[in-house]
Amino acid sequence: MHYTLYIVHCNMAYVSDKRPVYILVMKCYFQAIKDLPYNPNFLRRGTHFDINRGIFMKIDAYYRIQLDTVHKRFSPIPEEESRQYYPGARILVGRRGEVLAQNIKQIVDIFQIPQLYAWAAVLDYLDTSQALSKLQPRIVYEDIDQITYNLHVSGDLHKEITRNIDQYLAPSPRLSEMLQQFTGQHKKLFILTNSPFTFINAGMTHLVGSPDWRELFDVIICLSRKPSFFEDRFRLFRKISSDNVPTFGAVQDLRKGEIYSEGNVNLLHKLTKWDPSRILYFGDQMFADLAEPVLSKGWHTGAIISELHYEIERLNSEAYVQQMHVLQQLNYLIHNVQQHLPHPLALHYTDKWCLERKQVRHDLKCMMNEHFGSVFRTHLNPTLFYRRLSRFAEIYTSRVTNLMDYNTEHHRFLPVRTKLAHEVSYDSYESIDGDV
Repeated sequence: MHYTLYIVHCNMAYVSDKRPVYILVMKCYFQAIKDLPYNPNFLRRGTHFDINRGIFMKIDAYYRIQLDTVHKRFSPIPEEESRQYYPGARILVGRRGEVLAQNIKQIVDIFQIPQLYAWAAVLDYLDTSQALSKLQPRIVYEDIDQITYNLHVSGDLHKEITRNIDQYLAPSPRLSEMLQQFTGQHKKLFILTNSPFTFINAGMTHLVGSPDWRELFDVIICLSRKPSFFEDRFRLFRKISSDNVPTFGAVQDLRKGEIYSEGNVNLLHKLTKWDPSRILYFGDQMFADLAEPVLSKGWHTGAIISELHYEIERLNSEAYVQQMHVLQQLNYLIHNVQQHLPHPLALHYTDKWCLERKQVRHDLKCMMNEHFGSVFRTHLNPTLFYRRLSRFAEIYTSRVTNLMDYNTEHHRFLPVRTKLAHEVSYDSYESIDGDV
């Protein structure tokens, strides 16, 4: 089982946001940039952005834009203006579902959020200060993207977290308990990560409260180069010595307690003799962690989506439930009045109810996030992020320790039957034409 075993505090935003902005200052941008504030509640995972225009938006599973989420930098754009930028309020895609516009990208993991916030903040500053007459958002995006990449590959990000680990990682006694429980059930556990061992060791020691955490795992692979780990057929494993140096000898087997780097998935199967169909693999990045294992390697996959905990709390709040009842009643009234009243009279009522319905939907969106709403849905449909999540992950949860709430030896997670548009909703005894 793999899981990104770091419970990251909001202070993580400091590393991924402030440092790139600071380095931009060193590259002869404007000194005022170093004082830009950071709002961790603005952007959401799954949000799309246009690197040519500096625009953020949410897109549903059918590539339609939710118009009340379109923002230029930090300010919402009127729907009429959004339609001028994106005719038909949709993103054009190819036959295989690929976005044709190369300037439209998606925030796929939480580490991109502070990076993209830095981009928007710099653009907003440059616009406000009128320092440039013709600002090119793509240039600023490419600068910040390269700087953020350098922070990762240089190890500066890992060093910052390791030096101040109490600020970034919360100890997790339940994690240690879960790992010991799985070990007692004779499950094979493994870590597969792109991070170096020094970083993993510092984090795991802090999380489980013991430097002996390696005894809980059967295989530990660092610097794995995902997603190429799942695609490469020839890269060999290298053993990491006690002084953290890769060795040059052949790796004939993967031993418990030892640290390995690189390698490839086919060699992992060969050396461990694990049945791919019996592997349940957790990750928090859909494309780097989950896509290849589930689509081409036969692994079972689970996604860690930390935002889920907050959204479930909101979904179960009294205010949200009440507003959902109001929305359902308005939908019912609009549908039935149009069906059974003469047109002029129906129009009199439905115009008023449609305005009220629009306000209720806005209120429901703001209960999740005032700018972009839920990570998982638009007003009517799943988001494109959720569509991809449901394709690449067979289960998803806010934290891996939630598995302790189930009997992990015998529990079956059964998929929920999806109701199609023409089918009867048996829960509410709704007929096919919509009458109750």
